[in-house]
Amino acid sequence: MQFERIRRILALGLVLVLALSTFGLGGCTQDTDDGADDGATGTTETIKIGVHTSLTGGLADYGFAASEALKIAAEDFTGFEVDGTTYEIELVIKDDKGEPAEAPIVAQQLVDEGVVAVIGTLTSGAANAALPIYQTAGIPMISGSATRPDLTELGFENFFRTCLRDDLQGAAIGEWALELEAAKVVVMDDRGDYAVALGNEVQATVEAGGAEVLRQEGQEGDQDFSAQVANIMGFDPDVVIFTGYHREAGLLFKQLREAGSDAQFMGGDGIKSNEIAQGAGGAANVEGAFCTFGGFAQEGMPGYADFAAKFLEVTGVEAGPYAENNYDALGAVVEAIKASGSTVGADIIEALHDVTYEGVQGTLQFDENGDVTVPGGGGTDLIPRFEFKGEAWEFLG
Repeated sequence: MQFERIRRILALGLVLVLALSTFGLGGCTQDTDDGADDGATGTTETIKIGVHTSLTGGLADYGFAASEALKIAAEDFTGFEVDGTTYEIELVIKDDKGEPAEAPIVAQQLVDEGVVAVIGTLTSGAANAALPIYQTAGIPMISGSATRPDLTELGFENFFRTCLRDDLQGAAIGEWALELEAAKVVVMDDRGDYAVALGNEVQATVEAGGAEVLRQEGQEGDQDFSAQVANIMGFDPDVVIFTGYHREAGLLFKQLREAGSDAQFMGGDGIKSNEIAQGAGGAANVEGAFCTFGGFAQEGMPGYADFAAKFLEVTGVEAGPYAENNYDALGAVVEAIKASGSTVGADIIEALHDVTYEGVQGTLQFDENGDVTVPGGGGTDLIPRFEFKGEAWEFLG
């Protein structure tokens, strides 16, 4: 009996020790502020932000700019506090290869990872394919570069963007071509969501201005544009406007130059990559080409100089297209979480319609559809212009 009594006492002591140890270990999952006079405690919580972009494929340079900008943003914004809780940001970066067919797969992966918001997609086609999944999951999505006009008019209440729409950019390209006194204009797309929508806006503008238009189309990934080149040379245009991406644009410009075309080459933000010269067989085949950009002019952004310097310091390369738009997209999400006091998707979505965010680009707000608002109204004069000189695109105004 005495032995049994001792055994029970020892067992009880072991249970108490284990309980105290467990309690102590559990306390390490949150930070406490023991220095506060009132004994209040603070907690730290990690939230996952999805990055839905294109790191491989023909738009890898755009995807690199987006993902690296978001890494910088996550470092800058992590540790923000809301109602006594400190939030650490963990990025979950996924690659859809620039393929709309891959976008729903990536979207479901990010939903399964438990992200509270998504920055992306990179392209309009991917956005159109992924949005239903994010909408069903109640996850807000902010794109820094999906410019297709109707994306904010399809009934997706969770979609926002920090870039400008292509109805504005398309009109700006068309007006520029008319300023050049172009009487005959070729408008060529790659059949993708972005390129077709932009091309339609360009065509409508130049036709309204009295120019004759030859519409052509290719396919993303095409290597041989000989059929289109033959049609274009027969039309003898003053201006050739390609509304797809830089890889195909470079090939088209190269093949047109080799065929003897002296037309003015133009395009939208899809061709605004210095890598266009590689696809064109050298910078000489792109020299003097014009392009526009679906965002505010960097030269007028109050925070761009500091952002660009930090991007260069961190990555060793210049900030690529839409880097600042992606940075601001994450900043807007953080601002919405602060305003709503919540990391629930529905609350973030509601707050995004009301927040005012001071970002790299300036003061940003979103309208009822999720489009970024334009300070002082808007017009095609907001769309910046660039010319390819030497080895790079240079700002014209």
